[in-house]
Amino acid sequence: MIPLLIANSLALASLLIMMSSGLALIYGLRDVINFGHGALYMLGAYLGYSIAHVAGFWVALVASPILLALVGAALENLVLRPLQRRSHIEVALVTLGLGIILGQVLIFFYGGEARTVDAPLSLAGSVTAFGLTYPIYRLFLIGVGLSSCALLAIWLNFSTSGLHVRAVSQEPSVARMMGIDADRLSLLVTSLSAALAGVAGVLAGPYLSVDPGMDVTMIVSCLIIVVIGGTGSIPGAIVAALLYGFVQVAGSVFLPDLAALAPYALLMAVLLVAPRGIGRGRVLD
Repeated sequence: MIPLLIANSLALASLLIMMSSGLALIYGLRDVINFGHGALYMLGAYLGYSIAHVAGFWVALVASPILLALVGAALENLVLRPLQRRSHIEVALVTLGLGIILGQVLIFFYGGEARTVDAPLSLAGSVTAFGLTYPIYRLFLIGVGLSSCALLAIWLNFSTSGLHVRAVSQEPSVARMMGIDADRLSLLVTSLSAALAGVAGVLAGPYLSVDPGMDVTMIVSCLIIVVIGGTGSIPGAIVAALLYGFVQVAGSVFLPDLAALAPYALLMAVLLVAPRGIGRGRVLD
């Protein structure tokens, strides 16, 4: 029971890590919570669904993030940058409105019913190890999630652009005084964040489903994770995603009637102990 619980928690956390990391990155650079992030995830899932039915899952896994990165670049250039001098709440409300519009457009074209995506043949079936039989696709999902953690850590700690991102996220005014081009970094981060949402959306197809309400479900989960982890803190978001995944899965197993309340209980418990979150992020304005 415990190994299965941990494996299922890691599978769910893998999607949440990719989504919440992207959300935290944008907040770190722009001081704005992108409420349209869930809609980008939904767009990635539906694009992955369409491309997979034409060219296969692996093509969808590559093409959808590339297309979402272009959408992220458009979001940066057409929305975030022109509105950067407006109040944070105004920009956040604009992203919320755009997310709602995008979600309704997708429902208009794809309908209101849930869609299913089959895992590729190479990832079909299950394997048995240490007495646990587990689907290969979920193991692949866990591998992608953990790999994204490692790649983000390497980028943020060992590349020039990653170090600049950390500098702007931790001390925005000082970083700008030192000549760091926050606008160029923001374009990179917004595109990367959208691409991660695209990856998560494609991966969610065979694991969960592609349905009209997936954007709202995901953005609520990501917002809880970002607050628990500390707004703008990537390590905090990763740890919070792991905690969230475990609490959500454990709650559905042991307290199914109260499982929906488990993430909110976790949020309250963490903030009572650490008001700035696990990663001691910046306080929301």
